[in-house]
Amino acid sequence: MTEKETLIARLKELGKMLGRDVNTSGTIQELSMRIAELEEELDGDAGSVDGENGEENASGSTGSTDGDIADAAKEKKKATTTDDRITVETLATLHIDALHATRNEPVSIAEPGVIIRVSEQDVDELIAKGLAREV
Repeated sequence: MTEKETLIARLKELGKMLGRDVNTSGTIQELSMRIAELEEELDGDAGSVDGENGEENASGSTGSTDGDIADAAKEKKKATTTDDRITVETLATLHIDALHATRNEPVSIAEPGVIIRVSEQDVDELIAKGLAREV
């Protein structure tokens, strides 16, 4: 199964959990971003990292059970921990090789207060130099 097919399957799964149809067209990057938005929505949008909110949905009850939400949270944790990166908050503007905290998109410049994921090696150096703090 290709990466795009995998992303489309995940989008369909999230759509079922939310009780609605989701758009499965677009580039791999667009699909990845849409997945992150839907996962945030499932988590209750308890304060998205960068202040962005997913699309507002006027539908009523989604019919999800606590088990479905717990499964989605487990899947999200699994997806974000497979690359062995550690989440940090930047304390200064950085030119860095990192990933966005929720979208799995490359980040090359991070301003202060941005949540990113970096390699374990980079975490130690960033913290030692006072450029980031682990979250």
